[in-house]
Amino acid sequence: MKGFRLRWTIEGVPELSRILMMEYKKVTDFSTPLKQASKFIMADIEQNFVSEGGLVGGWKPLSASTVAGRLREGYGGQHPILQKTGRLRKSFYSNVSKSKALITSNSPYFPYHQSISPRTKLPRRAMLVLTERTKQNIVQSFNSFLRFK
Repeated sequence: MKGFRLRWTIEGVPELSRILMMEYKKVTDFSTPLKQASKFIMADIEQNFVSEGGLVGGWKPLSASTVAGRLREGYGGQHPILQKTGRLRKSFYSNVSKSKALITSNSPYFPYHQSISPRTKLPRRAMLVLTERTKQNIVQSFNSFLRFK
C-alpha cells in the first residue's frame, strides 16, 4: 500500500501529521475532503468565539483600560472578548484547491492574537486551533473519501 500524508500547520500548535495507509489509486483532486476539513475547522473557530476561547482554556480577560474604553465608546463592558465590532469574528475564510486548504483571516488583528511570539501588552488569544476531535473527523473524512475512489 502507498501512504498518504495529511499535514496541518497552525502557529502555536506543534506541527501535526498523519499517514493514512490506504491505496488511493492516483487520486489528484482532494477538494471534497478538504472542503469538509475546512468546515470542521471553521466550526471550531466559531465555537472558540462563542465560548471566548473555550477550546484553548479560555481567553485572558480584558484589561481594566480596555473595559473603560469600551464603556466610553458605548460598546458595553467585559464581554464578548475580541468581538467589539464583530469584524474579526466575520473575517475568517477558507480557500480550498485540489491539494490544499487554507483557513485564515483577513483581519489585521488576527496574526497578533494568534501568534506565539513573546508579548508585552497584547495577550495571546488564539482563535484558530485544531482539536483532537477535529483531527479525528478530518482523518475519517479522508478515509471515507479514499475508500470509495
